[in-house]
Amino acid sequence: MVDTKKLAALSSKLLLCLISLFFLFPFYWMVSSSFKEMSVAYQVPPEIFPLKPIVANYVKLLETEAARWLFNSISISVVTTFAVIVISSMAAYSLAKIPFRAGKYIFSLLVGAMTIPGAVLLIPQFKIAIGLNLVNTYAGLIVHALAAPYMIFLLRQFMMTIPKELLESARIDGCGEVGTFLRIMLPLSKPGLGAIAIFSFVNSWNDYIWQLLIIKDTKMKTLPLGVATLIDAEAVDWGLIMAGSVLASLPVMIIFVSFQKYFVQGLTVGAVKG
Repeated sequence: MVDTKKLAALSSKLLLCLISLFFLFPFYWMVSSSFKEMSVAYQVPPEIFPLKPIVANYVKLLETEAARWLFNSISISVVTTFAVIVISSMAAYSLAKIPFRAGKYIFSLLVGAMTIPGAVLLIPQFKIAIGLNLVNTYAGLIVHALAAPYMIFLLRQFMMTIPKELLESARIDGCGEVGTFLRIMLPLSKPGLGAIAIFSFVNSWNDYIWQLLIIKDTKMKTLPLGVATLIDAEAVDWGLIMAGSVLASLPVMIIFVSFQKYFVQGLTVGAVKG
């Protein structure tokens, strides 16, 4: 007699494997194409696996300013992520654990700000950047991302799950508000901080439109923006473009893998408290 439970579990695992392969195939194709010559990239039928892999595309990529673009992307994303964590954690702590009269109204305003599409804010933000002389500066790329309502909301929801008795015990023992925040709240909020770290890093890394508006100097370009400039309308070198895409994808993958356990825990725990 067939065990229906085992059959259902096996079918679910098989389905999940097929779905995973479906979503992983574009990434595999990007990596494999980065090791193909230009003539092979246009070949029909295409080579699923490169029969004669080459590294010339990566060598050619490094002959451009890709190293500088990579340094710019990493520096901007790391600084932005750190600044967002600092600002969001302090704002979330005040909204979650410090009772004050305007707290509910500020939180409602924060939730309302999350509903505004980012594209609507591009023109006002660009005008502000022009007025503050932030165009073609690293500060213009960083300051743009510091106001992060969703990060504050997510971290606030997570901090609401931390028992207030722990904070009261710290205050009774003589720990001030700053000490309670640094010694109690932040260590207990590592999963939530990991979640917003991933979101902030990925958002800053992939913020292509804002980077395109702000950056004018070639040396200041980020890696996604620099790779886009390698596209020639007359003859696209797909091997070179795929090599640049692989290089642009690696840091995001490393960040996600490093903070994965915090990311999942931060989202699940922070979602059960209103």
